[in-house]
Amino acid sequence: MTTSQHSVWGTEVDWASGTLRARSGARPPAQWMPAPQPGTLPKRPFTFFEAMDGGFRLLRFAPGATFGIAMIVHTLVTLAAGLAFTALVVGNAGFIGRVLENPEAGIGLNIVIQTVSVAASFLILSLVQLLSAFAAVAADSAFSRERTTLSAVWRALRGRRLRLVLLCVVCLAAHVLVLGVLVAPGLILLVLSPAAGVLVATLGVALWVAATAYLFTKSALAGAALAVEDLGVFAALKRSWDLTRRGFWKSFGQLALSYFLSSQVVSLILTPILFVLMFVFILVFVVLSLDGGSGAAAFAGIALGIGMGVAIGAVAIGATALMFAFLSGVVAMVYLDRRMRREGYDLVLLHRAELEEAAAARTVDSTDPLAHLSGAGGPR
Repeated sequence: MTTSQHSVWGTEVDWASGTLRARSGARPPAQWMPAPQPGTLPKRPFTFFEAMDGGFRLLRFAPGATFGIAMIVHTLVTLAAGLAFTALVVGNAGFIGRVLENPEAGIGLNIVIQTVSVAASFLILSLVQLLSAFAAVAADSAFSRERTTLSAVWRALRGRRLRLVLLCVVCLAAHVLVLGVLVAPGLILLVLSPAAGVLVATLGVALWVAATAYLFTKSALAGAALAVEDLGVFAALKRSWDLTRRGFWKSFGQLALSYFLSSQVVSLILTPILFVLMFVFILVFVVLSLDGGSGAAAFAGIALGIGMGVAIGAVAIGATALMFAFLSGVVAMVYLDRRMRREGYDLVLLHRAELEEAAAARTVDSTDPLAHLSGAGGPR
């Protein structure tokens, strides 16, 4: 073959005439590109259990935007609640002492404490509005496998954070109002007839739990809608109410089952840890008691008690934060699923993925270090 290397690399076939011609400098347009890569979450409506599994996926994919923010929020709430409870007990120590001296009044106080405890466990669900907003932003990014940190989500929610706090306050106030309307008659009746008061108060609490389950399901998607769609507080509540109009029982089942399973898993994790901590505390306390009651032993015992309380509190806060982080992730998944089924949001996600892939391909073309090989001045 007599053709030189230069002529081989510097020419191309003219398919119209079948002859060789000088190679043009322009690179031929790409005819093939890889299919869009699947994200962490599928770009289609979710099945019943896929939405619940999405809560675990978000915990692994964006731990800061799920567990991290839940840990921060629950730590602040626990500290505030502890200070408020301490101030309440110290400020009313005399009244509490007089109530405990009266057996019937003591029964009433115990009922009030139990009611407040149950109410607090449900009222804290209002925080899901705030936490699900962070989870929804992370979930929206997870469709394109874009990892999102807590700081990135915090910046993305700029201008919406105050509205999220107001949303939590509105939901909390609504639950407290319903609780007061349903339970107050029983508490008032306790003064006249303790037995009848207990019955009416118990019935009121049961009705309040049912009302809370309904209202929570209808309003659960408000935080996610506010964060993703940049809505106002009441517009977000209306949006959540509309999205759950159809498929209410499915959404209720997903949220209720997620709450139940997560609480059980947290209990399984929390119980052995608390058992180990208590065992260590008792063991160290016994060792210190053998010291004969010296001042150093007494000081060490006080420090041990404080450390034990802090450790138990930290473990409890971490376990609760984990439960609410998972529940918030499920809420975000339910929100996205409802939008896909009602509005075709999955088509929007697919179109967005195509645009991202096209932009990535153009970036590769513009920065390809081998692009000069297709030009007329190729290697010789």
